[in-house]
Amino acid sequence: MILILQSLWNRSLTDNLVKGAEDFLRSQDLRTRVIQVPGALELPLALKWALEADQKKEIQGAVACGVVIKGDTYHFEMVANESSRGLSDLSLQFGIPVGHAVLATYDISQAIARSQGEQNKGLEAAKAVNEMIKLKRAI
Repeated sequence: MILILQSLWNRSLTDNLVKGAEDFLRSQDLRTRVIQVPGALELPLALKWALEADQKKEIQGAVACGVVIKGDTYHFEMVANESSRGLSDLSLQFGIPVGHAVLATYDISQAIARSQGEQNKGLEAAKAVNEMIKLKRAI
């Protein structure tokens, strides 16, 4: 199973990221489960809880979907950097691929472009997770 984590901040955009990830993973006959969290900073903790609760080791990978858009303060950098760091740390700690579909954009138009169609970063992150799962099996 591939866990998809969705930040509900900027939900219309994260809905698109989740859809891109889900559609691809299902096309690969992979089961998915979506967990929703308030914002991007909550993604790592939710993933940690899910992995710790996964007694049967069913979670093979995860895709984290979020959107952080730059405002007038340093808060943008803190949220984007710390969310990414937390997700990367968990990937290494638990030995599973975690696809980063947490957009950190300078404006809404960049976020829209990266959450739709062929540029959908949820889709791209899901593809990367799938390839890493295959690589782990091959090693």
